[in-house]
Amino acid sequence: MCPWSKSAVCGGMLPRRHGLALLLLLPIPCLSSTFAGRVVRVLDGDTIEVLHNYHPERIRLSGIDYPEKGQAYGQRAKQATSALVFGKEVILQTFGKYGRTLADVRLLDGTHVNHTLVKDGWCWWYRKYAPGDTVLEGLEKDAREAKKGLWVDPAPIPPWVYRKARRGQSLDLSDLVPLESEPESSGTSHSPPQLGAVQSESSADNASPPYPVIGNRKSHIYHRPDCPNYSQVVPRNRIAFTSAAEAEAAGYRLAGNCP
Repeated sequence: MCPWSKSAVCGGMLPRRHGLALLLLLPIPCLSSTFAGRVVRVLDGDTIEVLHNYHPERIRLSGIDYPEKGQAYGQRAKQATSALVFGKEVILQTFGKYGRTLADVRLLDGTHVNHTLVKDGWCWWYRKYAPGDTVLEGLEKDAREAKKGLWVDPAPIPPWVYRKARRGQSLDLSDLVPLESEPESSGTSHSPPQLGAVQSESSADNASPPYPVIGNRKSHIYHRPDCPNYSQVVPRNRIAFTSAAEAEAAGYRLAGNCP
């Protein structure tokens, strides 16, 4: 049996007598980067603070990415994380990467927090940084098919795409999400998700960008990918444009809540 250090079991204010129980609950190796503590803050859906050696340590949940605050479901997704972990004792298997502390987080009853949040449909499997995680891939697929959480939205925009759009950065192939309808024999796809939008006549014969500008036929308002209601337009009212300029030329105006 591998020894638990004081920082691993007691640094987060866990009584020492729980050490054996934690070992029995967790199917993970005993590593120096494993510690237990109480969640004292939820900054957003995938970032929490946990007491470690009597001080709060910021933790980014590994393998997942949450909607940003300005996106649809951003606040509800954060509430889902809070309901699951805030004020509770957790066990973390941590590793440093990209200048941050990443972790797989579990409750004391063995619940895998990262997996649960994807299973309940409140976040995305972060393909770019966890490309080989078939568990997260499967959980996201199941949540999408069951229309759980944010997947009720007919065309949710990945948070990494939203962030790039807000910064005015161009997308690369690794940012794009494969189409579910594509046959397995075609291999890995870098196509965008289906948005359910009808292309405008001027762009029907041209290749559309990964995430087009979406217009509402009824209100004649358009939304860029970084707009909060980008994916909220009712499918029957949607029309896709290749750019904001094209939408404005067609008589559409930018939604008032876009940044």
